[in-house]
Amino acid sequence: MKMRFILKQFISTLSLFGISSAGLVPKSAHLTPRGGDNWPYGVIGDSWGSGVSYNNDVLYDGNLDNCLRTKESHGPQMEADTSWTGDYSSGLRDAACSGSQLVDLAKGQYQMGKVGKPNLVVMTSGGNNAGFGHIVDVCIYHSDPLHNYGPAYKDDDPNDPKGQCGQALNSASTYINEPMRQDLINTINDILADPHVHENEDFLLYLTGYAQFFGTDYDPWCNNEYWNVPGISARPYLSEELRRAFNGRVSAVNKLYQDVISTQYADKARYIDLDSGFSGHRFCESGASHSDQLNKDTNFNGVYLWNLNWRWQVVNQPAPQGVDPDNISPEEAAQLFNGSGVTAWTTGSGGGGGNVPDNGWRLRPFHPRTSGYTSIKNAILAQLKSDGLPKAPSTSTSPRPPPPPPPSPSGGNFAPGTCSFHLDEWQSCADDSQNLFARITMYDDAKKQIGKTTIDPTKNLLGDPINVGDSLNFQSELPYPLVVTGEHENDYVQFNYNRLQFKSTDKTGPAMCTVGGWDPRDGPVCGLRFGNQNAVSDDSRAEPSVEIDKLMLLRTA
Repeated sequence: MKMRFILKQFISTLSLFGISSAGLVPKSAHLTPRGGDNWPYGVIGDSWGSGVSYNNDVLYDGNLDNCLRTKESHGPQMEADTSWTGDYSSGLRDAACSGSQLVDLAKGQYQMGKVGKPNLVVMTSGGNNAGFGHIVDVCIYHSDPLHNYGPAYKDDDPNDPKGQCGQALNSASTYINEPMRQDLINTINDILADPHVHENEDFLLYLTGYAQFFGTDYDPWCNNEYWNVPGISARPYLSEELRRAFNGRVSAVNKLYQDVISTQYADKARYIDLDSGFSGHRFCESGASHSDQLNKDTNFNGVYLWNLNWRWQVVNQPAPQGVDPDNISPEEAAQLFNGSGVTAWTTGSGGGGGNVPDNGWRLRPFHPRTSGYTSIKNAILAQLKSDGLPKAPSTSTSPRPPPPPPPSPSGGNFAPGTCSFHLDEWQSCADDSQNLFARITMYDDAKKQIGKTTIDPTKNLLGDPINVGDSLNFQSELPYPLVVTGEHENDYVQFNYNRLQFKSTDKTGPAMCTVGGWDPRDGPVCGLRFGNQNAVSDDSRAEPSVEIDKLMLLRTA
C-alpha cells in the first residue's frame, strides 16, 4: 500500500520556478503578511515559553514534538501583533517545549536547530532546573492523596526540614546559589556559538525571568487558603512563610539572570523583567477572594496564572453529581492523576509522552493564562522597540532590500510542479525513545532525485533517527528542511515543512493519505523465545520492522 499527501494550500508567492523563500503556510498558521520582507526570530525554552495547551482549540502547531505549544503564549501573540514589525512580515519559529531544561536549548532537544537563522531569540528557561514544579506539587497540591508529604512548611524547621516542601525549597536554593550560574553561562555560550546565529553580527538573545507567584504584600487573608488534593498529609496552608519562600526562589533566579546578562553578555543579550507586569494579578493579592484564585473569571483579567482547576470550573459548567464543585475526592484524584503529579514543570527533558492536550488541565497550574502572556509579550516588545528592532541587517542600506530575481525555469535546482518522496520507516529493538528510523528519497516533478538519506552502515544502518526529541531534519534541494518525527502512540509520522504541519494519518483537509503496514506485521523480532524465557532485546541480532511503501506528494506550485 502507499500513502499519498496532496498539500493543496500554498501562498501566492509560489511560482512555476519552485518554492519561494516565504515557503508554505498551513491553514492554521498565524503569520500576518504585511507585504514586506520576512524578519526571522525564534522562541525557545520551557513551558513558560511554550505555554501549556489544554484543548485542541488552543494548540499552536498540532502538538508537534509533544511540546504543548499554545496560541496563547507570548510567541504567537508577538506574531499576531503587527505594531512592532514595521515594514517587515513576521518570521516566528517557535521551538519552546513543555518540560525542557537549559541543556535542551542548544543541545539535548536542540531547540536552536528548529528556529532557522533568526535575528533574535527569546529564551525562557531554568525553572525546571530549579525544581519549581516539584515545589508546586509537594508544597501546594499534594497530587498523590495516599502519600505523606510530611509537615507543612510553616510548621517545619527551615534549616533541617522533615517535610518534602521544605526540602524542595532548600534544594532549589542550593541549585540557584551554586551550579545554576554556570549552567546558564554554558547555555548562553552554546547559543551564541550555534551555527544558525554565530555569523550574524546583529543577533541578540533576549532572556526573560519569571513572575513571582504570590502577591508581594503578603495579605494575611490567604494564610487560611489551601488548594491541595485531599489526602492523608497535613493540610498545606498558603502561609505567609510559604509564599515568601517560593517568591524568594523566583526572585533569586531573576536576580541571577539579570546579573549574568549585564556583566557578561551586555553586547549580545538582554534581560527582560516579567515580574512587574504581574503586579496585582498574582495569587493571594490583597483584597482578592478564594473564588478569584480558581480562575473563574473567564475573561482572564483577574489572576494571570492558572490554578489546578477541574474542567467545569473554568467553563462554568456544573460539577458532576456528587462532586464538591471546588474540589474532588482522594479516589477521584488518584484516578485522574494516576501517579503522574501536577504541572508541566518536570525534572526531565521536554516532549514527554504525557504532553497531550487532554492532560493540559493538570499540567498548566502556575503557568500564565492568556492575559499573563499578553503582559509578557508587552514586556518583550517594549525592549525590542527600545533596541530599534526589527531593523535591516548591518550590511544593508535599506530597511527593505529588493529580493533577488527569480531563477529561470531551466536554471533551478529542481523542476517545478509536484515534489514527491518515498519514506521507509524502520523500528529496532531499542527503547521506544530511540527506536524509530527513516530512509527518504525525494524527487522533483521531472522525477529527478533531489535528496536522499545517506546510509552509513557503521552509524545508521536503519536510517536517520525520527524519534520524539530527536527529529530528522531532511535536507534536499528545497529551500527548507523537511522535519520528520515518528510517533508510537497511534502509529503515525509527523511532518513539518517551514511551518506546514501534517501527519501520515491525515485523510482530509490539506493532506490526504493511505498508509502501508509493518513487515513483520507484529513488529521487530528481537531474539528467540524458548519456553517461558523472556525475549531478549539485542540490536545486533534484531530483525527490524519496516513500514513500507510510503509515498508523499507536496504541491509546490
